[in-house]
Amino acid sequence: MPQVPPVLPVTEPHRPRWSVVVPVHDCAGYLALALPEVVAQLGGRSDVEVVVVDDASSDDPAAVVDRLGAGRVTYVRLPVNLGAIRTFNRCLLLARGELVHLLHGDDEVLPGFYAAMEQALAAEPSAVAAVCRAEDVTADGTPTHTTRSYRHGTGVWTDALDSLALSNRVRAPAIVVRRSAYEAVGGFDTALPHAADWEMWARLAAHGPVVFVDEVLARYRRHAASDTSARVRSGANVRERVTATEAVLAHLPAPRRDGLRRRAMAYAAVFAGRTALQLARTGRWRAAAVQSREALRCLVVLPRGGRARPA
Repeated sequence: MPQVPPVLPVTEPHRPRWSVVVPVHDCAGYLALALPEVVAQLGGRSDVEVVVVDDASSDDPAAVVDRLGAGRVTYVRLPVNLGAIRTFNRCLLLARGELVHLLHGDDEVLPGFYAAMEQALAAEPSAVAAVCRAEDVTADGTPTHTTRSYRHGTGVWTDALDSLALSNRVRAPAIVVRRSAYEAVGGFDTALPHAADWEMWARLAAHGPVVFVDEVLARYRRHAASDTSARVRSGANVRERVTATEAVLAHLPAPRRDGLRRRAMAYAAVFAGRTALQLARTGRWRAAAVQSREALRCLVVLPRGGRARPA
């Protein structure tokens, strides 16, 4: 069952335009790479709040904030470890701005991010969110992949919900959401510990228009210490994709779900197969075998057309 907490409205008469909220857990080194660009882009504005929310880290993000925050970054330490999704929801409650950017502590924005996203949302007042292209990078910042364009030029992403029904097309650092939209749809679903972001983006796209900014303005980091890497080794990434597919499809009209479900399972099989090849090329044979097995399981689900179930 979905577990979606409310996001209470901000009642203050004077609010920031921007809330950049940075959840961190044991990634102080990466936070040191992320903060300077945020401060460079927004540090001179009086209508911005930047808040680092520490989910009871064992390293010292507070020292990074003191050293690089330029007096413009607030540090909040949670008394106990809540885990990623509950920390994200705490971030939403702390955010007071009209526009909310949830920037994970191991990701980054590129120059021009905030100006482009703000301009895109100003041009489409009914839009609930803006999404840009992103660059996937390794632990040391080496680029490995760039997300595709879902339209030519900046404007409304007309088939955002159908695209999200197939796969999570949005990198976390590459989306800015109006806080009023979070208030309307609620927080991240804590019943989906590894796919809550994907379901959230679909829920937002079902609620209102999404603007696509056709520029590469964010960096999404993949590294061995990340939760994503551990789930790839176990195959949980694909199994959770199957589970999350049903949660995402629930936001679409019933007559469209079966066709999109089959396409989503086919895409999941391709995704797992491609991951297996990448792992094999780097000699990670056991993980490659696990991903190959999950690809076959998705293909078994594919012909039925009924509800997908995790293996």
